[in-house]
Amino acid sequence: MGSIKYHACALTFFAAASGASAQSSVTLYGSIDEALAYYNNTGHASVLQLQNAAFQSSYWGLQGNEDLGGELKAIFALESGFDVTSGQLQNGGRLFGRKAYVGLASSGLGTVTLGRQYDPTVDLVQGITADSYGPAFATPGDADNNDGTVWIDNAIKYASPTYAGFQYELMYALGGVAGSISSGHTYSAAALYNNGGLSLAAGYLFAKNDGPNGAGSADLTQNNSVTPLFGSVGMVGSRQIAQVAVQYVVGNLTANARYSNAQYKPYLNYGAFNRTQTFNIAGTSLGYQLTPAALLAIGYNYTKSSGDSSATYHTVAATSSYGLSKRTTFYATAAYSHASGTTFSADGATLVPAGGTVGDLTSSSGTPNQVALIIGIVHKF
Repeated sequence: MGSIKYHACALTFFAAASGASAQSSVTLYGSIDEALAYYNNTGHASVLQLQNAAFQSSYWGLQGNEDLGGELKAIFALESGFDVTSGQLQNGGRLFGRKAYVGLASSGLGTVTLGRQYDPTVDLVQGITADSYGPAFATPGDADNNDGTVWIDNAIKYASPTYAGFQYELMYALGGVAGSISSGHTYSAAALYNNGGLSLAAGYLFAKNDGPNGAGSADLTQNNSVTPLFGSVGMVGSRQIAQVAVQYVVGNLTANARYSNAQYKPYLNYGAFNRTQTFNIAGTSLGYQLTPAALLAIGYNYTKSSGDSSATYHTVAATSSYGLSKRTTFYATAAYSHASGTTFSADGATLVPAGGTVGDLTSSSGTPNQVALIIGIVHKF
């Protein structure tokens, strides 16, 4: 779950800057999540396995800043995702596949960052949705990027200061294609408003992947059979995602609801997939903080696809977590997904029956139903 970051335990270095009072710092941080997971059907059979990042992401990172004076700071971040089960790098084997940016930050003017980073919808909308309870609560296949599985290369992003509870972000990512400014580009905008226990957010993302095998500034979405071309064939086309969310916190109870519309437009004819595929998604959840250490949450997600293929997914998830300390948490999650209708084969050439899919945790089921039972541990540093 890409947008949740914890800096619970940090190693920080301070140095004086040229005899002035300004300081610089570098912080090491991260999270390790490993679980034992059972799926009644993934592909065509049941499985019991160790699973990475079933509740939060596994990653390590470095972030730093240098005080330049006049409320201006130079900042950077490098963040690397990894699979605890195998020790392998994630994000296509990139060393810093989650974040790699440098920029300037001003408390009065806002922040500009350059490099590989999340788009504004992940920064401002995702945090007030049920995805905060784990990927089992997110959209099947992460069709609308609710679980933050898409990162953006070559991105220029501006984040505003907070004005009376309101903040916004704007982003444009260069495609880097000679002779075509728009080829491979990505742009996004989002806004968030907080007032007491009420939070409202909305965002929009457009990504054009029109290069060879779907190359572009935005990562492709290829999690499982919910989305078109989930296999080795990259989608040459574009995606646009619009989403809104609301959250209300009263006492120990947190309630939220969201809606998103995602459209996948192919620029080539893949056989069965030759026109825009649309996903309409609605989700809601309730979380209750039983004690400062114990949390209970339940959520429901409805996903409907239409276009060349038509499928409906109903997913219910429940989780409980208990913090042994500020850094170590145990969790248990149970989820059930039921699918009906048709989806695409891996290469988009034919239509096949849709399979139950719990978030973007594993491959879709070979039957209409999928059950997930997960117990794990998270350690933050």
